[in-house]
Amino acid sequence: MNLPKSLASSQAHSQPMKHRTWLALNQLTPSEIASLQQSKKSIADYVQRELSERMKQRHLEHMVPKV
Repeated sequence: MNLPKSLASSQAHSQPMKHRTWLALNQLTPSEIASLQQSKKSIADYVQRELSERMKQRHLEHMVPKV
């Protein structure tokens, strides 16, 4: 089966990328993982607060999902 050149090249590159990503994750220490998780939570909390505040300013607070 002949794939279009762009599709074939993207498939050829996806496997090594997945492997490299897995290797990078495999090298993180538990404390680094915890730190990244905390950063993610902090960012999500900040975005939620900002979204809520901006929606209130526009009188659209009913559109903000309750978390």
